[in-house]
Amino acid sequence: MAGFFCKLGAACLVVAPTVDASDLVGPAPGSAVEPARSSVGIEAEIRNEPSIPAWRTREQLLGDMGGLRTMLARRGMSLVVHSLDENFANPDGALNTTEDSRYAGLTDVVFSVDTDGAGWWKGGIFFVDLQNTRGGDISDVVGDVQGVSNIVAPSGTRFAEYFLDQIFAGGRFRLKIGKQDANADFVVSEGGGEFINSSFGLIPTVPLPTFPAPALGLVGGWSPSEVIHVKAGYWDGSPTLGSGISTEIVTGSSGGVAAVGLEIRPFGGSIIDGTYRIGYWRHSSIELALPAGKEDGAVVTGPADGIYFTADQGLWENGPRRLAFFAQGGWGEADRSVVGSYYGAGLTLSAPFGARRDDVVGIGAAHAEIGELERREGYADSETVIELFYRLAVTGWMTLSPDLQWVHRPGGTDDTAFVAGLRVATVF
Repeated sequence: MAGFFCKLGAACLVVAPTVDASDLVGPAPGSAVEPARSSVGIEAEIRNEPSIPAWRTREQLLGDMGGLRTMLARRGMSLVVHSLDENFANPDGALNTTEDSRYAGLTDVVFSVDTDGAGWWKGGIFFVDLQNTRGGDISDVVGDVQGVSNIVAPSGTRFAEYFLDQIFAGGRFRLKIGKQDANADFVVSEGGGEFINSSFGLIPTVPLPTFPAPALGLVGGWSPSEVIHVKAGYWDGSPTLGSGISTEIVTGSSGGVAAVGLEIRPFGGSIIDGTYRIGYWRHSSIELALPAGKEDGAVVTGPADGIYFTADQGLWENGPRRLAFFAQGGWGEADRSVVGSYYGAGLTLSAPFGARRDDVVGIGAAHAEIGELERREGYADSETVIELFYRLAVTGWMTLSPDLQWVHRPGGTDDTAFVAGLRVATVF
């Protein structure tokens, strides 16, 4: 099903009449996890060179897993295991002036069933994601509010998502129910998802349930054409980290969060295509900044709302080489958020060198106005990040991503931090 679902990448409403379970497998938080198919074997054939070993060109390290993947595919099923491992260091400038580094890792075991391929009914996908997170948080050293890494979470193993995604009427209508990542459906930008800094993949003003704590919810979509896609959703507003789901959304004992969004693809899949999203969210009960006279440690809650936008636009394309631009922003209420307003933009270039057609290089900038929940007396009220990365396709199933981030005024301080890291993405 084209454009059906991308975990921590761009997620679109369904416009195709059929479902393909393989479309459910995509990148993990805010970055491209699954490397592009390697072209080295094809190039070797063209040059009449010795064939590249199959283990280097295939898309999964374990290949067909002794026939298991083929057997599952015949039954409409798919199994993918992908992992991210990274190490970031803060060699210069931070709230914590001690030079330090942190390791973080994320592994997803994704199992999906295409109900059509399984012979049950048309248009459905059952999706289950067993997730393991491990390691520390480099932002504890840097002291920033936007998040240097988008895979940081408390260590543990949990069923992060499990849902049914069903399309009707040839893809014009969609219903998704279960524990799900709301950000992936409504907000995340395809271009922003290539980056490692968390704010590029998750606009920090938008409190939708997302990694590492998706929530029970319901999403409905309507696609009157291939250009216009409308969606609305409602989720538990107080998701918990773990395999279970909170029943507070049903009992009404805690807050809920709702969103409506409009997605427009004005160029209809042409070479220089584009995707634009705008949306509105409202949370019924969110933590507020303490008013004067309240004791430290007290918690005050109340409703909050805000708006967001994302734009992904191709600028130029020649063969495998493609230059693309993205921009995004969000506005909330400064007295009830860590970040009151946010703006981000960047460029990505695929196949930057002729012999490296599966590589990607990108540069982006993100600016956050710090909200009253995080703002400290005597500190600045904003933070800016510039990130540069290069994703090197080592094989069809592994990429290496050196990453540099310059953080101006981390957490509102007068300091500037320089962060360097390496991420390894492996598809098993």
